[in-house]
Amino acid sequence: MSAQRYATSPEVVKLEGDFEHHMVHTRGIRLHVAVAGNPSNPLVLLIHGTFGGWFDYKEVIAPLAAAGYHVAAIDMRGYGMSDKPPQTPGDEMRIATGDIAAVISSLGHSKAVLVGHDTGGTVAWACATHYPEKIHALVSISAAHPTDLRAAVRRRPWDFMPIIGRITIARLPSQFLSRLSSLRAPTWRKSLEFDTTTKFHRTNAFKETLELRLKAADIGHAMPYIVHNSRLLTPRLPVSFQQDALVTAPTLLIHPKQSLWNPIVTLSRKRVDADVTELSIDEAKNLPPIEQPERFLAHLANYFKTVLG
Repeated sequence: MSAQRYATSPEVVKLEGDFEHHMVHTRGIRLHVAVAGNPSNPLVLLIHGTFGGWFDYKEVIAPLAAAGYHVAAIDMRGYGMSDKPPQTPGDEMRIATGDIAAVISSLGHSKAVLVGHDTGGTVAWACATHYPEKIHALVSISAAHPTDLRAAVRRRPWDFMPIIGRITIARLPSQFLSRLSSLRAPTWRKSLEFDTTTKFHRTNAFKETLELRLKAADIGHAMPYIVHNSRLLTPRLPVSFQQDALVTAPTLLIHPKQSLWNPIVTLSRKRVDADVTELSIDEAKNLPPIEQPERFLAHLANYFKTVLG
């Protein structure tokens, strides 16, 4: 009997809060965004990673809007409440960056600040190089441009074994992986444990985050997209993308205090032809919007005042 019969409704991620849920019609599909703030204010677009969804930013949407920004947290194509059309193999990054550029326009803006974590960060980097005219600023949370991350992995593979494992698994047929439902809960738990501090693992917030992420993974037809999303970490970019293209917008690099980030930061700084700011957030690892939302907000607010006025 097919497990798909018992798939969860997308409504499980339609959480209540000081934001509104909109379906943005663009490029022939509908993408879900949780939105708050005055549309006349600068747009801040929040992009999640492989194991998350728009809800990874649920604690920061309303406060950012109150600080004077039009804020939108997106469910990437195939995730949450967004449409899940048949996939086109080999075009993952072109499609992902095109979706982000189109959402900016559909929300009534010519530019946005892109804030991305994990694969959402690699998409934000690629978008900033391919659509520079649409980017006010870039905030990279434990992420890098895919070409730079691939170079760092190639030079010191022993530092990036979790990423290598994810990329390898992402290349397997999604139909095969989707059947391994018994591995889903431990895999999602390990991912969240890896991205957060030991102290956070003992909190109710950890349990609630894991439960919500697992519910999102059970949404009908979402799993193939989740499986393939890790391919966005280190792809060879399409010919239309210049591998050595520069980011010309101010860039904020947020990452934990770990030595493995040193070579990535070096490559990231070389890629940015603008001001670069680097920081770590106390008592947070790779998911500060979840672990330390107040501290994350404070840093973003200060940074946005500098780059947006």
